[in-house]
Amino acid sequence: MGRTRKLTRDLLLPGATGWERWTGAPGQSCVKAAEFGQSAGVFARDSQDRALALPVAHLWVLPAWMEGEAAHLKDMAALHLERLGVRVADMEHGLHVREIMAREGGILTRITALKETGAPLWDASRLPHEVLPHFAFLPLPEDGIVLLRELGRLVILVTHGAEVIYASPLSARELDARALGEVNLICVQLGFQGVLGRVREIQLWLEDGNLDEVTRVTGLPAARMERLAPVMPNHGVSPLMPPEILHARATARNRARARLLALSAGLATAAVVAVMAVLTTWAVRERNLLRERVAELTPRASQVLEQKRAWQEAAPAADPTVSPMQVLLDVMQPEVSTEISMTNFEWTPERVLVRGRTPTPALALEYATEVKNSDPLARFTWETPAPVIASDNSATFELKGEVRP
Repeated sequence: MGRTRKLTRDLLLPGATGWERWTGAPGQSCVKAAEFGQSAGVFARDSQDRALALPVAHLWVLPAWMEGEAAHLKDMAALHLERLGVRVADMEHGLHVREIMAREGGILTRITALKETGAPLWDASRLPHEVLPHFAFLPLPEDGIVLLRELGRLVILVTHGAEVIYASPLSARELDARALGEVNLICVQLGFQGVLGRVREIQLWLEDGNLDEVTRVTGLPAARMERLAPVMPNHGVSPLMPPEILHARATARNRARARLLALSAGLATAAVVAVMAVLTTWAVRERNLLRERVAELTPRASQVLEQKRAWQEAAPAADPTVSPMQVLLDVMQPEVSTEISMTNFEWTPERVLVRGRTPTPALALEYATEVKNSDPLARFTWETPAPVIASDNSATFELKGEVRP
């Protein structure tokens, strides 16, 4: 099986005279990739994991003995800094407490807090994923003192065992008597606090400075060492994050969110336009099909109208309710109608008029009674005036019928 390849990190680190960019995998020595000036330094464009080493001048790095539970170390460290006149605005990203050792009655801790000095930020599009103190990348001697330069300034690092217990820039520019006096004063103060430990030697990661003079003034053996290549630490060892970087991250997230919203709105608009185009195409297609269907049915419609007209003309003969022949047949249905001579017959769909002559008045009256009682003619309301009797005893009659409302 092939070995899993470790992710290479890009590191911006303060060198002796200017910023430097190094690359390396966690737990391994780094390789220098580029050098910059004191005021500029950028990550590589293709870097996927980026780390920033903050100079000691940007940090408070102080030891402290604390009593209490380990869960409350951060709160106790903040109170300790306040007593020294240092106030931490962001407890989550501006303060880190590391436990160095524990013994009966207290816990020795290293307090690391961000100063108000602005973070070195040159390219807001390539922000670091993690920010650590410079000394977190340096292979330092155990129980020793290291003097080196960061961006041209003298810096002192004091270790307790393998951990840095104190770090600070010196006010002196050169490693002279003044600088050595500051080193002695720092050692005395750390000794009073009981955090100095057994210092074995002083290492000078400098080209200047007299080793004999350093040994004479400090009383510690001195050795000149070449500045070793930084070692890339593992991920997530430091919660520190300057506010400028947090603000730049928030700005980048807001811009990305705005771009996403704009893209979503554009996609939604495009989808609506596409749907409207589909609906329009479908409507035009349905309209064209309807027009073709209408054009196909128009000749048939004229034929239907002709057939309707023919049926209307034939309706009086086919419908008993509107046929005059049927009404005449019903009027002549009574038995006494054989004795009647009909002289006039008028018909409309709403009324009927029948006039005639009978040999005797009795036959006229009988005929009127049978018409009124006829079931086929029950839809009419009949008026039957008295017949007119002639000199020969014959009679003329008139029947008027109207359709019942």
